[in-house]
Amino acid sequence: MAEGIALITELFRRALSDFAMLAAGDRVLVAVSGGQDSVALLALLSDLPADHQVDLVVGHYNHGLRPEAAAEEQFVVDLGEHFGCRVVTGSGDVGAYAQENELNLEAAGRELRYGFLREQAKATGCNKIVLGHTASDVAETLLMNLLRGAGIDGLASIAPVRDNMIRPLVYVSRDQTAEYCDARELAFCLDSSNLNTDQFHRNHIRHHLLPALERDYGPGVQQALLRAALAVRDELDWTEAHVRQALTDCQTAEDAAVSLLVSTAAQLPAGLLHRVLRLACTEANLDIRAFGWEHWQGMAKIIYGEAGSGQISLPQGLVARRQYERFFVEQASEAASETPEVFKLALKMPGKTKLPDGRFVSISRKESAPTQFPAADAPSAVLDADAAGAELYVRPVRRGDRFRPLGMSGTKKVSEFLIDEKVPADRRGSVLAVVDSNDETLWLVGYRISQVAAIGPETESYYYVNVSSGGPDLRVDE
Repeated sequence: MAEGIALITELFRRALSDFAMLAAGDRVLVAVSGGQDSVALLALLSDLPADHQVDLVVGHYNHGLRPEAAAEEQFVVDLGEHFGCRVVTGSGDVGAYAQENELNLEAAGRELRYGFLREQAKATGCNKIVLGHTASDVAETLLMNLLRGAGIDGLASIAPVRDNMIRPLVYVSRDQTAEYCDARELAFCLDSSNLNTDQFHRNHIRHHLLPALERDYGPGVQQALLRAALAVRDELDWTEAHVRQALTDCQTAEDAAVSLLVSTAAQLPAGLLHRVLRLACTEANLDIRAFGWEHWQGMAKIIYGEAGSGQISLPQGLVARRQYERFFVEQASEAASETPEVFKLALKMPGKTKLPDGRFVSISRKESAPTQFPAADAPSAVLDADAAGAELYVRPVRRGDRFRPLGMSGTKKVSEFLIDEKVPADRRGSVLAVVDSNDETLWLVGYRISQVAAIGPETESYYYVNVSSGGPDLRVDE
């Protein structure tokens, strides 16, 4: 038993040192639920050598979800007094909060508990909050995140240090905290909800998946997962400054939660862009816990795309949208109120014309028939030069516009065509049209050309029209 206590004490103090968790003069709020982990944590903190001692305040939050909650609160009060600590307690209606904020009970309880701890740390003059998460919690969280398809941030699992919150048990397993309490004859409470594998996904991983992995691959699985999480976190830590600099380079001053300059953001590698988006949303105080890989990927596609517009729905009533050279994340109601810019520009023929959003429309003419054709949704098109005429213009589509879509008979309202193409209503006004001198629509940029200027057997010359961010044009016939 003595050897076990010595090892656990060594792991605890090693974490304090490795992550520089405590310093002389710190006053810390210790989150104590009454379970084995937090009881062991409080005892280990109380036993620090004299030259490393810190002032301890015990904090307990009563979730009120189980019949034994009141008894657990009293247990923590008595425990704090046993160790000579001031004890602060709080409680809340977790069920009601979960329903009001559309959260599960676990997430709602965490939000209320962390809010209480931050509030009490400030009220009691504590500069650190100490949490009892163990190596087992790190392993379980990594698996949870992995199974839901999390990115690199999710694979880093629980941070040993985040802001003023520290987790000194990060090297200690849950079995070891039980061993420590047993060896020191420390009583603790058993949380009956930890056995509920139907309601809580974490419990299923704890009681079924991890034991199965350890049975098949040996008892070192938890430590292997811990090492993996810490390695990923090391990568996140050293690259954080680069991510912040990239975000600074991309940010623009707009009235939106997140606003980025597309021409800069689109130059970033996908992995860096995803992290920039995540950091931007986090610093805008958006709740991104419900964001999945498909949301980050969707935002990146909008930024990388050449169409100049795009929009996807995000959780929490948010939308991500692009309007030419600006990318926004904002509330859906704010995005819907935007009105498209009104302009009509004569295009240089041949030549390159700059649009108000910073993009360019370039036109070249070939005295032959094309041998290759851009896809309908490409940012380029080939038009019969004689049919299109000597003057071309570009403008956003207008209410009442009609055109003759290639492949269809007769004319069709542009608005109806865009509806059929499943273009969101708030994006339709920003679709560009290339029109002739009679304002006849020849090409809906990124969607379809008109039958009026389509290449045919009689075509002797054609225009290659391309909408780009200003880089070299990629012609289909070269």
